[in-house]
Amino acid sequence: MRLSPISATQIGDHRFDAEVDDLSEAGRQAGLDFNRRYLAELDAIDADQLSREHQVDALILRNTLEYGIWDTGTLQSWAWDPQLYSGLAGGAIYNLMAREFAPMPERLQSAVARMEKIPTILAQARENLDPARVPATHARTVAAQNKGVLSLIDTFITPNADQLHGEDRARLDAAVKTLRAAVDEHQAWLDGTLVPNATGDFRVGADIYDQKLKFALNSSLSRQDIRQRAEAELARIRDEMYVVAQTVLEDREGAPDTPADPTEDQRQAAIEAAMEVAYADKPARDEVVDFARHTLDVATDFVRRHDLVTVPDDPVKIILMPEFQRGVAVA
Repeated sequence: MRLSPISATQIGDHRFDAEVDDLSEAGRQAGLDFNRRYLAELDAIDADQLSREHQVDALILRNTLEYGIWDTGTLQSWAWDPQLYSGLAGGAIYNLMAREFAPMPERLQSAVARMEKIPTILAQARENLDPARVPATHARTVAAQNKGVLSLIDTFITPNADQLHGEDRARLDAAVKTLRAAVDEHQAWLDGTLVPNATGDFRVGADIYDQKLKFALNSSLSRQDIRQRAEAELARIRDEMYVVAQTVLEDREGAPDTPADPTEDQRQAAIEAAMEVAYADKPARDEVVDFARHTLDVATDFVRRHDLVTVPDDPVKIILMPEFQRGVAVA
């Protein structure tokens, strides 16, 4: 966790809340040394002597260590993915302030220490990134995200700044001023250097993709295996969707036919028509967040009343996507 303090904060390890990740050449080497050292120690363990649970843990650990080594040396995302740096810069503040795991003054002091170090993250991005390897989409996305760091200051830091006093408050004000200037400097580099010269290919190629897929899934399944499973699952789900569509469209005026043994065209027409019915029942654009909060309350109450699973007492908040994370869709 010492080498990934921003992620440590996110998962609840708060020993390094005042630190940020180091993506300089020395920092990357420290990460490699760490992964190789622990991989060697793992190799020295006789897995046959471990319990089944610990054997699984050992395999997961091995995959994580090997993935880290491969990412640094082979994939080299530090040299072509600017989202790595924008994510760290925003996460450094957001992970501290989004959850009330400690009193506000304590979290503010950690945030100040990190704000003093975020300019170094941005400088490392400019030092490490090779525009010729950066895909244009990545460059444009980060150029749009960059000033989201400032929105975090305006949302979390400035409204609570009066909770610090004396030298602590003066240090906060200085850190905010320095960070605003650093973000502006980085924006100028993004707009003037990176975006115009970003000519990398977002496609990493079949060999690299297959290697990354194995690490990401921690599985030996090939692309072909995954596709076969996906196609089989698609067929199964479409059958289920058709059964639901038959119920939704029953006796509905103008609905397409829903025979027991449909052709593929009939199946598609019925599914589309049923989905159109579902689409019509939606909140207005400015009511989506409130509707999501209501849905969460209803679902949480249902689960607790029926004692389906234990629901943690920590609150789950429905919020708008922070600006520094916008522009990337994950499904």
